[in-house]
Amino acid sequence: MNLIFSGSDLYTGFNLAAGVAPSSTVKNILRGVKVEVRDHRVRFTATDLEVLIKCLMPVKECTEDGSIVLPAVRVNNILREWASNDEVTMQVEGSSCTLKSRGGRFKIAGEDAVQFPDITVAEMKDFVEIDGSVIGDMAGKVVHAVSKVKTKSVLSGVLVRISGDDIVMVATDGNRMSFIKRKVQNPVGSPVEGVVSVKCLMFLQRFVSECKGPLRVGVGESRVYFAGERGELMSQLLDGPYPRYEDMVPEGNDRIVEVNKDELLSVVRMASFMTNEGYQIVKFIIKSGKLMVTAGASDVGEAEMEIAAGYEGPDFVINFNPEYVADAIKVSDSDTVVMKFSGGEGAVVFKTGCEQMDVIMPIEPM
Repeated sequence: MNLIFSGSDLYTGFNLAAGVAPSSTVKNILRGVKVEVRDHRVRFTATDLEVLIKCLMPVKECTEDGSIVLPAVRVNNILREWASNDEVTMQVEGSSCTLKSRGGRFKIAGEDAVQFPDITVAEMKDFVEIDGSVIGDMAGKVVHAVSKVKTKSVLSGVLVRISGDDIVMVATDGNRMSFIKRKVQNPVGSPVEGVVSVKCLMFLQRFVSECKGPLRVGVGESRVYFAGERGELMSQLLDGPYPRYEDMVPEGNDRIVEVNKDELLSVVRMASFMTNEGYQIVKFIIKSGKLMVTAGASDVGEAEMEIAAGYEGPDFVINFNPEYVADAIKVSDSDTVVMKFSGGEGAVVFKTGCEQMDVIMPIEPM
């Protein structure tokens, strides 16, 4: 099997697949990327048995069909150095692969591709269609609210719900919740949902940046599946019921405060410089026309910042974890952030864009 690629195309495809291959595993073959040629099309496949990727890459020339599993890290390092070369040749004979390019040659021991796990998407029946950049952007706007506790709890994943022509993503760690909704093409109209791991969604962002265009999305009983023109990504779903996110959105928050996004992010960050690991609290002091953000710790010092705010009403004070507020603001699509309070207590809604919000629980004063 003889293949000729451009250095850029080969590195792009192999590097994408190599990102899934685990660095340590009981099954040594999983540390590799399967290179497969069928009908003059080259496909790279990798999996850690939780997430699987298959990507089709352009090839300048190829001869007969064949396959081999190559060590992901070693080959990826070689191809990185050759990424700017016009041509890289790959010759496969049995379980051996020879890579050649300008001024260099490597002979690499591979493994029999027959031993590589074969994972199918037989359980998928109905699919919706959405632009890959849109769903990648959605994932990037909610993953900050996922629980950081290292368990297999559903709170360590993101709820993906498709109903009618809407797709919703929700993440929560119990102290905050992030929500976003967009439109999909759903000809069947069947409602489906599942909890997708952060690992899958973070990799989905890489996947859609390289494999641009529309994606077909399917959610089965145990897996989620994304397929585009140049590849597919599949992952196991997290098991268990997800909390009703609708119940996390407070009602009756009628104190509306509107501020400039960049100004709010700046003062929250600056105030956080005067917190410490044991006391990560910033105080919002809200008065008509202005928002003061203060923080202080006895072993650090004090900070007091002020910005203009669109608000008319009684004064009130509320405390937040500055990281939670900053995370919500950073993913905002709008120049302004609208905050909805009930007063100095209760969950606060941060409207950060169209069909996009974070709900953050305040911190009780000590």
